[in-house]
Amino acid sequence: MLEQLSIDQPSYLRKDASESTVMAPPTNPNPADSSAKQSLEAGLAALKQQDYPTAIAILESVTKTAANQPSGIRAQMGLVAAYKATGNVKKAIALCSSLAKSPNSQVKTWADRALKELTPPRPPKPPENKPKSAETPPETGFVAFDAGTKSPKKSLGGDRPTLDKKTGFLPLEPVVEPGNTKSPHISPPPPPPTPPIRPTSEGGHGGTAPTETAPDTEISGENSSGSPTDIPGVASPDIYQLTWREAGRAKSPRPLKPLKLLEFRIQAVASALALFFLARFVLQFLLTNTNSLLVQLYIFTRLPIFAPIQLFYRDPTPFVQMVFGLLLASSPWLIDALLKLFCGIETLRGSVLSKHSKEASRVLRSFCTKQNMPVPVLKLLPLNVPVAFSYGGLPRFARIAVSRGLLEQLTDDEIATIFARELVHIYHWDFAPMSLALLVIQIPYLIYWQVAHWQERLCDLMTIEFLRSAVKFVAAAISATSYGIYKLFRWPMLWLSRRRVYFSDRTAAEITGNPNGLTRALSKIAIGIAANIEQQKQTSFFLESFDLLLPVGVGQAVTLGSAALHAPLEQILLWDVSNRERNWLTVNRAHPLLGERLKLLALYAQFWKLETELDLANAGVQEQPRKGKLSLFKSIIEFKDSKLFLQGAPFFGIPMSLAIVGVLWLIGGIFSRTSIWQLDWLWGDRSIIWGCLPIGFSIGTLMRINYFFPDITPRETASPSLPEILSNPESLPLDAEPVRLEGQLLGRSGMSNWLGQDLILQTATGLVRLHYVSRFGYIGSLWPFLFKETTRPSDLIGTSVVATGWLRRGATVAIDLESLSSQGGRVSDSGHPIWSAILAFAAAFWGAYIIIQGPR
Repeated sequence: MLEQLSIDQPSYLRKDASESTVMAPPTNPNPADSSAKQSLEAGLAALKQQDYPTAIAILESVTKTAANQPSGIRAQMGLVAAYKATGNVKKAIALCSSLAKSPNSQVKTWADRALKELTPPRPPKPPENKPKSAETPPETGFVAFDAGTKSPKKSLGGDRPTLDKKTGFLPLEPVVEPGNTKSPHISPPPPPPTPPIRPTSEGGHGGTAPTETAPDTEISGENSSGSPTDIPGVASPDIYQLTWREAGRAKSPRPLKPLKLLEFRIQAVASALALFFLARFVLQFLLTNTNSLLVQLYIFTRLPIFAPIQLFYRDPTPFVQMVFGLLLASSPWLIDALLKLFCGIETLRGSVLSKHSKEASRVLRSFCTKQNMPVPVLKLLPLNVPVAFSYGGLPRFARIAVSRGLLEQLTDDEIATIFARELVHIYHWDFAPMSLALLVIQIPYLIYWQVAHWQERLCDLMTIEFLRSAVKFVAAAISATSYGIYKLFRWPMLWLSRRRVYFSDRTAAEITGNPNGLTRALSKIAIGIAANIEQQKQTSFFLESFDLLLPVGVGQAVTLGSAALHAPLEQILLWDVSNRERNWLTVNRAHPLLGERLKLLALYAQFWKLETELDLANAGVQEQPRKGKLSLFKSIIEFKDSKLFLQGAPFFGIPMSLAIVGVLWLIGGIFSRTSIWQLDWLWGDRSIIWGCLPIGFSIGTLMRINYFFPDITPRETASPSLPEILSNPESLPLDAEPVRLEGQLLGRSGMSNWLGQDLILQTATGLVRLHYVSRFGYIGSLWPFLFKETTRPSDLIGTSVVATGWLRRGATVAIDLESLSSQGGRVSDSGHPIWSAILAFAAAFWGAYIIIQGPR
């Protein structure tokens, strides 16, 4: 019980992600407090090193010499943590009672909340789970395997492989030595340097209603918004402690309704075909424009070297067909080689898997025997981040890769649920098109990554400034173009990527009879990904390039995983299960909302009459709209007046422009039957259709621009905590709140981040992504010297910054930057509103030009 009620270390006792020194609050000019500062820091350092006797001795001396000063208050707060760690709860309670009498209201509030943490609560009553027939999940007919016992996890550190550094390539992610063994209660990975975090997720069904906080995951010591109380002169401790209920599993779960796999597989093939045609279009576009550029250079220089390449004029369809066929047929071996080259992947022996999860081994054998399919080859990634994925072209050659971090940070039954998910991907055959898509998008991504990396080495060897500038110019163009193609190639597979997650979650829960174990596993994976980003100070190339195959999306895990240790999971997932427009806002995401997924798992647990790990099963329930004769008309009117319409105005403006085309055609048709012949050209003019489409986009963009970018004034600029941001279930990206947040800027350095691909602000309560657009567009980001703009956001990586901009809450949380300023006075200005306006006017002029040119 004491472990579950343990108080987290105060924020001033934690080590900042960018520094090796202990964080301290603003200095106090009081000379007495200054004299005690050195002893205080020594005591806090001893506390961080878990040298509790030394810490207690030093901090007690500080409290005697500076009892009523800020240093003394900090020392007393540190003593609470030290007493608790040594089991002296009575002294901790007594000290908190003394602090509760402080005249400082915020110190008193903190002490009161700490007392609640230290005082054992009454054991919670098990909730009555009544299955809802209306929300009975569909089924597959699998029978759960026998529940495995939970065994403590052992470290894999003894037989850790060494990466081959003679390849000449930059590794996907630095290999970090594993930390402590897993804990059944607290799951954040061992070495995150900043405050740990909790998971997030996505889903597909739900409504609106606040959730009740579970007794075992209750926050103590935080206000209603979930943010810690700020004490003047004293860094306030975050005393929320992440714990798990360890809810049970079903021994003989009732079967669920079978899935419609035929329709799903047809849609998977359709996604792969869409990727094929997109790849063909992009390749033909690049070849045609390359030859056009060569022709212009040849005309200008008359040099034979610039003669157009005749091969580029041929139809690229046969070539793309051959490449796709080769990639699909050799996908398991190509991905093996890719992971071996950059990650040092190795074979995962069955004995090693059984050592960490006997149930996972049993699930592998039983499921494959029952479905008459070969057991997949198991691979081990020597990475600390907890991930798992399956790949291959045929079940006979399928692979399941898991990371060392997943085996060490998850428990026996949780590992089994993740293996069950990957087996389902193989059984459903969706792993084949996803493996093909992964290899296709790896081509532009590897070009982007390696060109950005090798240009730095090449420029270091050059002494002539002109050559260095020329190399940077060409490399920046190639790297940026390749990254844009990588993002474009993801689009055809996004729907399949989201859809297959729902199927695998549900079937895995049925195979193991353990939806609560899968809930904990997904949550811990999100926490681990966020912790890995904090530890590495960037999003690793591995996480970004393999995002399509991971159990939890990296974009979700950044914020939700980092906030999970600062507020209850039900609180930070409330938007995912209750926002009415959430499904529209996930169309550009590779994974469904984590909260939606965890809610479905809670419904499965409720259906099997189990206690739920999270109180999400009844969250987000909405009243059904009244039906009537005018319900369709009313719904159209309500949609027109809703925020969602304004949110998507640029895109809704495109079909609305077709209505304008219809009116113009009607006018032309009427006048073609009269003597007024001047307007009869409007009838049937297709150029009007093509011209009105960009004009509609322009009108929609201008309609929302003032709502999207409200004026930022110092008085109206807020500094919310991450739990506060995540707790509003009604917010949309349109509700742009001007914010000003301080923290450390994380992200990749160098050319790989010139476009702001990986900008993350590390705040006291979690991680937030930043979106940046140069005032001069992409040209200003790639070649700022052309406009005398010398500061990119990537130049400020690793420094303390102040980010000012517009907060967007959608499927993920991000800030559209207005400016990014460092403590050294360097400022990087962004131009989101400017380029929204430029884009709108450019689209309008383009549409007008098409109409003026007329049909060809």
